[in-house]
Amino acid sequence: MIIRTDPGRKVFKISLLALSGLAFIVPFWLLVSASFRETRVLLQYPPALWPKDATLSNYSSLFSGEYPFSNWMINSIITASSTTIGALIVCSLAGYAFAKFRFFGKGFLFMLSMATLMIPVAVMLIPRFIMIKDLGLVNTLPGIFLPGIGSAFGVFLMRQFIATLPSSVLEAARVDGASHFRVYINIIVPLIAPALAVLAIYVFMGEWNDLIWPLIVAQSEDMKTIPVGIASMRMVHHPKWGLMMAASTLAFLPIFIVFLFSRRRFIEGMTAGAIKG
Repeated sequence: MIIRTDPGRKVFKISLLALSGLAFIVPFWLLVSASFRETRVLLQYPPALWPKDATLSNYSSLFSGEYPFSNWMINSIITASSTTIGALIVCSLAGYAFAKFRFFGKGFLFMLSMATLMIPVAVMLIPRFIMIKDLGLVNTLPGIFLPGIGSAFGVFLMRQFIATLPSSVLEAARVDGASHFRVYINIIVPLIAPALAVLAIYVFMGEWNDLIWPLIVAQSEDMKTIPVGIASMRMVHHPKWGLMMAASTLAFLPIFIVFLFSRRRFIEGMTAGAIKG
């Protein structure tokens, strides 16, 4: 049986994909091109799509000492990486327990954790700050990344993925004398690697782009993260837009690198979730 494709429909799909691609590429290109131009040039009308008088002065100014941009970048890398690693460990262990263990109140505890997804983030700010203050972690990096380790979405994702794994494989390992922790390390973790990649990208991007919580906890210039630092650059009488565009461009690079190296696992995880769901 020969399936004939309508040429008009094919052209329409290609045109739609091209327009969708431009919708994502053009704003990013404007950001990058603006980072190579001075603020006075950026404010000219009509705006130029190509930086005719390109300069690296914005990037050099970021590391000249006027702003502690290096500290902001290091703080963001530490907090985002720590939150991601902690979330992967906590959420995968909790998902393993909810998926493969039987204990009293399991259903109630799982539904209670899922109910936290309906609580607005703003409502949790004051209780979180009081907890961090009582622990003496205000204006510290642990105070920024520790609250983000517990993720109800991550627990749900891990539980749903681990629940699809055959219990016979885990029981066979237990019969051979493997402990629960060994089963988790040697069997569960390799099998859920695609789901872990999806969760890692989700958590890393969320923590890297978070503004509200670091703004509350980081009370000194040295403790600021990238979003807080860029926001503070805006809070002046004459903001340097070119400098802010350069900072935003550099802030995008770590997220791009993380996705570039984990894109295969990310696609596998999303595909597996679509098939199993």
